[in-house]
Amino acid sequence: MTFPTDQICTILFDYGNTLVPFSHEALARLDRALEAALVHHFGRVDREQMLRIREADRLAPYQGEHRENDPAEVTANMVQRLYGRRPSPEVLEDLLRVRYETFLEVIELPAGVAPLLERLGRRYALGLISNYPDAAAIRHSLRRVGIEAHFEAVVISAEVGYIKPHPRIFQTAAEQMRLDPATTLLVGDNWLGDIQGAKRFGMKAAWLRQYDLVEVFPTGPEDHQPDLVLEHLDELEAHLVNGR
Repeated sequence: MTFPTDQICTILFDYGNTLVPFSHEALARLDRALEAALVHHFGRVDREQMLRIREADRLAPYQGEHRENDPAEVTANMVQRLYGRRPSPEVLEDLLRVRYETFLEVIELPAGVAPLLERLGRRYALGLISNYPDAAAIRHSLRRVGIEAHFEAVVISAEVGYIKPHPRIFQTAAEQMRLDPATTLLVGDNWLGDIQGAKRFGMKAAWLRQYDLVEVFPTGPEDHQPDLVLEHLDELEAHLVNGR
């Protein structure tokens, strides 16, 4: 521990690969569902090309200005590249529905997370700050797994227009919760989005290494270091209690 935890008043959590697993297998299930929908509407698809496009789309927001993707735009562009034509509005709506419903299916809450949030919520203001291009899917998922009520604010990149590490998404959380960055701890798995983003904004950061990372970014000598490294989310409470 490199900071006194009695200074912490607010804890912000990332969602995927922090509170819930979002593994390569989960991504594969999303890809398979989308592939089946493409085949249904357009015929045989070049699966390798589809996967390359999907991977590039996932990483694109982390480059340049860190603007979040528009799911309708990237899906329509994918169809254009794969089949040489744009999808009709009805077909596009169906492809987006498949993405939405499959995301809900693959997200499951591990045992112990809800009780942990319940205990932490008695002592800290809790918020969630997530990178995902479909805000409705995140909000529906939080309701479905039963943890939405634990958060005073839920901030999603799709609604802000920018992803972590862009300061605007952290500023949005700060405004909604009236939080002080200096007394806020962000818990997340993404080295660039969560750790660098939080530290640049003046927050403390706990780097969770529990899950198989989907997005891996190289570290550099100028990178901020996390204030806390967690091998499992269960470790967080003990650090906070022991530091008080």
